Amino acid sequence: MTDLLPEEDLLDATEQKAMSAADGSVVVAGGVRIPVRNVWLLLLYASEFYQSGPEAFDGVEEYPEKLPELLAELLIASTEDRLRRPLTPSFSKTSRDLSRVRGGIDTLRTESHQLLSRGLVACRFEELTVDTPRNRLIRTALDSIARLCEDEDLVRRCQGQSQRLARLGVGVIDLRARQRDAEVRLTRNDQRDRSVLLAARLALQLSLPFGRSNPGHGRGALDERQFRNLFERAVGGFYSIHGRPRGWSVQRGRKVGWKTSEATLGMAAVLPHMVTDVWIDVPTRGRRLIVDTKFTAALRPGRFARETLSSGHLYELYAYVREQESGTDPASLTAGGLLLYPSTGTALAESFISSGHRLGAATVDLSVSSVLVREQLIDAVTPYLGPRKP
Repeated sequence: MTDLLPEEDLLDATEQKAMSAADGSVVVAGGVRIPVRNVWLLLLYASEFYQSGPEAFDGVEEYPEKLPELLAELLIASTEDRLRRPLTPSFSKTSRDLSRVRGGIDTLRTESHQLLSRGLVACRFEELTVDTPRNRLIRTALDSIARLCEDEDLVRRCQGQSQRLARLGVGVIDLRARQRDAEVRLTRNDQRDRSVLLAARLALQLSLPFGRSNPGHGRGALDERQFRNLFERAVGGFYSIHGRPRGWSVQRGRKVGWKTSEATLGMAAVLPHMVTDVWIDVPTRGRRLIVDTKFTAALRPGRFARETLSSGHLYELYAYVREQESGTDPASLTAGGLLLYPSTGTALAESFISSGHRLGAATVDLSVSSVLVREQLIDAVTPYLGPRKP
């Protein structure tokens, strides 16, 4: 998203929080209900796990309600494999009162607690432990995904593996204190663990729509801002994966520079950045499309009692396509721009040409089946990426 123009907020303060609904939907701001299975679908599309493209995803997009079971099976299998041999320990910072010096001395604690009189000294050191961030992440994910599985056998197996890790001294991530798993850093040497760690992160995210209604979870439900960010990341993740077999080159968060001249001395400091949500190039056809996602109503009341698109959204999109123009880049001269909105039960797919660029708006109905959601996402961009070069 860009800070070129502030996005208007049409929602009352009382509607800003997303709450879990008793009918199995998620109530989003404005009273719009999105089925939980499609919230999980968005979380899947937005995840790094989906970007890794494991073969296990075959068929899951059609039945996202089965995603918890898939993740549970993967986590259980990985934990069983880990426990066939001793868990790999790693160094962890520790503080302890010892009878002999180990590591560095905590002088303040030693003096304030008069430890020397008792033959002790406060030390800070690193020691090997299996209670590592990675193992805590996996154990917490096992506990979390067990609450979402309907298969009682899977629930018992998840709980069993979690208990085995607990007996070895592995703790859990404190979700109530908003402790993050971000300390788990993946490197090129972590390919063996990469898939299961990404699956564990996704497993924790699946419980977010339930908020406090899911016992044992302290994280609140997704609010309006988080849904907006989720929709943006999900759209980008979807096109990144589904664009590959179509020959699309997809970038997310690509910046567009202003074509400025004679700028005053302080202008650079106050000029807002332009950052696109999704940038799609089709080199074989000389096509380009800039997609800007908006998690808000596509149409809003305008003058003379008619509903219109947001002028601010259109101005923003127009600035993107015009400012990226370059005489040395033929695709930039006819690049398209698309405003993509979520909806439930309403459809919109309109466009026009301005200054050689096709600009338009489309909606994706999130109340329908996941198969139709996927078809709508493809159909929304197809008119802009169709044949140009023979």
